[in-house]
Amino acid sequence: MRSLFTAFVTLTLAVLAGCASGPPPQTTADLARANTLVAAAEQGGAQQYAAADLQAARDEAQQANQLANSDPSRADELANEAAVDAKLANARVQNAQAQHGLEQLRQTLATLRSEEQRNANAPATEAPPSDTPQTSPPPDQPPQGTAPLDQVPPPQQNSPPPPSNTPPGPGSSVNPLE
Repeated sequence: MRSLFTAFVTLTLAVLAGCASGPPPQTTADLARANTLVAAAEQGGAQQYAAADLQAARDEAQQANQLANSDPSRADELANEAAVDAKLANARVQNAQAQHGLEQLRQTLATLRSEEQRNANAPATEAPPSDTPQTSPPPDQPPQGTAPLDQVPPPQQNSPPPPSNTPPGPGSSVNPLE
C-alpha cells in the first residue's frame, strides 16, 4: 500500500510540475510573435495612423499573456488575433505614408507644370535661368547672331582707313600715311 501511495504522489507531482512549467512552446512562440508585432506597430507610427487597430492588438496580446498558463488554447487564439491586428495596423501606417508621399509628388508636379506654363508664356528675349547649362552650337553651325563664314565679305586690302571726324590730338600728324 505504501508503494501505491508513493506512486500516486509521484504521479501527481509530475502532473503538477508539467502544468507549472509554463505554457506550451507553441503558445510561447505565438505570444512572442504577437508582442514583437505590436511593438513594431507602435514604433512604426500606428498610434497616429491606426490607433484602433493598435489598441485591439495591445488588448489581445495582454489577455493572451494573462491566459498563457491557465488556458493555452485561448492564449494561442488571442496571440494570433493580436498578431493580425498588429499587421493590419502596420499596413495602415504604410498606406498612410504612401498616400502622403503621393500627395507630395502631386504638389511637386503641379509646381513644375505651373513653372513650365509660366516659362512658355514668357517673352523669348529673356535669358535662360542661370542654373541651365549653356551649350555651344554644333561645329558646323555658327553661333546665333553671326553669319556663316562664306557669307562674310572679305576684308578690303590697301584701302585707307575711314576718315575721322575728331581733330588730331597733340603729337599726331594729319597725314594718314605717316
